[in-house]
Amino acid sequence: ARLFDEPQLASLCLDTIDKSTMDAISAEGFTDIDIDTLCAVLERDTLSIRESRLFGAVVRWAEAECQRQQLPVTFGNKQKVLGRALSLIRFPLMTIEEFAAG
Repeated sequence: ARLFDEPQLASLCLDTIDKSTMDAISAEGFTDIDIDTLCAVLERDTLSIRESRLFGAVVRWAEAECQRQQLPVTFGNKQKVLGRALSLIRFPLMTIEEFAAG
């Protein structure tokens, strides 16, 4: 929807993601979205999911993006492909245990 400049459709999609966040991030195509779409999702304050689960999905996305860019899947490369998306993760909302396990 964003690709074809359809703001109403994009808004509807984001509303659906808000309501069914776990389904959205578990969907096979989640790791295929572009970085701008990932950031648009992460910027939402209305997602219905624990931040630790969202972080896990972001890590999966970063691993897939490393593979798309033919980069070794390393911590540094995941950081690199995530860019500003990494700053959109709300780490303070995670428990110490979730953060340590993440």
